[in-house]
Amino acid sequence: MTDLTPLPDLVPLFEVFSGEVSVAFGRLDWPENYTYHATDTMPSASLIKLPILLAALEGVARGELNLDERIPLQTGDQVGGTGVLKALQPGLEPTLRDLLTLMVIVSDNTATNMVIGRVGQGTVNTFCQQHGFSDTALVGKLQLPEHKQNDAQRRGERNRTCAADTLGLLMGLARGDLLPPPETKLALDMLKQQQFTDTLARYLPTDPDLDAPYVEVASKSGCLRGLWHDAGVVFQDGNPLYALVVMTRGSADRRFHLEHEGVLLIAEVSKRVYEHVTQR
Repeated sequence: MTDLTPLPDLVPLFEVFSGEVSVAFGRLDWPENYTYHATDTMPSASLIKLPILLAALEGVARGELNLDERIPLQTGDQVGGTGVLKALQPGLEPTLRDLLTLMVIVSDNTATNMVIGRVGQGTVNTFCQQHGFSDTALVGKLQLPEHKQNDAQRRGERNRTCAADTLGLLMGLARGDLLPPPETKLALDMLKQQQFTDTLARYLPTDPDLDAPYVEVASKSGCLRGLWHDAGVVFQDGNPLYALVVMTRGSADRRFHLEHEGVLLIAEVSKRVYEHVTQR
């Protein structure tokens, strides 16, 4: 990916941020891109759920997995962090489709681990390697207590990715290069139902009742203490305009809060990118 400078006003934002910033942007309607430390590998947080989703849907496309398969929720599956399954009674039998939806739209960690258990950690990593996302790796399930962690996790390894890999994944998905049309549509439809919309979509015209023209954002965010990411594809009139990935870490702001330094940075970058693309 070649570094260009279509957005010269972004660097001052990065320089005053208290931690590290990584950005990758690519247009789908025009050959233009922008990167800033885009190959710096960071803990993925919930961005790892993007390759998990695509690896699962690749298995569906091959006939190896069935979206209607029911997978029982066990007590041992329930983990902390975001999501709703941790608060429900064991014995529930969501479908694989349900689990993928929960994993994406409310970033459900329990659902994610159930998907990993069904799809396989190795399958996710093979998907990443085969498609050229070499800096992305699923090291293990999420939010596990130490006694359930694998050896790599006990050594301190964490699920990881970089902005360049995540941009490549989103661009490939939007172009239909990674999955057959039915699974491509399903993945994008799930991502468009994202309920965490306070970062990438925060300042964008996403309300069809109030905004004309309006946009749809197919996105996935992730956060850990001092770290916030968001990544997505922006659509207008049903067509993908561009993909944007903003990753941050090492922020002095340690809160989980919608006014977090990383949240506001991502929102401002997203706003300026949208204005640049649409010349608003």
